[in-house]
Amino acid sequence: MDTQTFRDTLAQFVTGVTVVISGTGSSHQGMTVNSFTSVSLVPPLILFCADNRAATLRAVKQSHRFTVSILCEEQEDLSRRFAELGPQGDLFAQIRTAPATKGIPYLIDSLGYLDCAVHNIIPAGDHHIVVGHVERLGRLNHGYPLIYFRHQYYRPVTSPPG
Repeated sequence: MDTQTFRDTLAQFVTGVTVVISGTGSSHQGMTVNSFTSVSLVPPLILFCADNRAATLRAVKQSHRFTVSILCEEQEDLSRRFAELGPQGDLFAQIRTAPATKGIPYLIDSLGYLDCAVHNIIPAGDHHIVVGHVERLGRLNHGYPLIYFRHQYYRPVTSPPG
C-alpha cells in the first residue's frame, strides 16, 4: 500500500485537535496533535503520537513533561500555527497561555488542558508513542471542539453538552 492511500483511509476517522507543548525554562516547543486519546483512568494516563522529526518530541524527551490543550472551534488558526515539525519563529507570540505546575504553558482559551509527566515513550515506525501520567487538568471553557476529518477542519453543528 502507498502512504497517501493509508493517510486517506485514516482520514475517514473523525478526530479532535490538541496542541502539545513541552520544554524547559523559557524555551518551549509546541505541535498540533490529533492522535490523542485516554489510556487509563487508574492511574490517569493519556497518549499522543509524535513524528520522530518533531522538535516537540525532542523537548518531551529532554524535560519529561508536557501539556495538552484541547482546542475549541475558534482555534483553527492555532492548530495551523503549531502544525509545523520544527521551530518556526516565536510560536507563542500573541497567544494567551498560563504555566502549568512545572512551568510548561497551556493555551488558556482552549476547552481544557492536561499537565503530564512522561510515563513511557515507545518507538513506533516513523513516530513515537508518548504516554503521559496526568498530574493536573482543568476544564477551561464551554463550547465546541475543533474537529479534523478528511484533511479538513470542521465545527460541530449541534450544541455541546453542558
